[in-house]
Amino acid sequence: MRDHLAEFNDATVVIVTFAAPHRLGAYREHLGIDCAVLSDPELKLYQLLGAGRATRRRVWSRSTLRMYARLLRQGRRLSRPTEDVNQLGADVVVGRDGRIRYLALPPGPDARPPVGNLIAALD
Repeated sequence: MRDHLAEFNDATVVIVTFAAPHRLGAYREHLGIDCAVLSDPELKLYQLLGAGRATRRRVWSRSTLRMYARLLRQGRRLSRPTEDVNQLGADVVVGRDGRIRYLALPPGPDARPPVGNLIAALD
């Protein structure tokens, strides 16, 4: 996602994490992003969107391990997780009218929708 932020043009990109508010600066720095990052430590937005939890087996599946191996080959540094790795995320596009235009609830950390799907859903 971070490699495609420029493709969103004038859209406002917001990342919501359940990291503690005092960790947001480190989170932005670690990801190397310049967009807004909000904290949802009580997982209220995650629950409203229907983002579930993955089993340990699903989180550390072969495809997840391949994804991390690919990131390492690309020169990315991995660090020990500080949050709940079993909590699944969501990819959402909200229109200017406040309505959800696109919602993807990936079954694991390695299954994210193509960025093109998010861009296509913009107003």
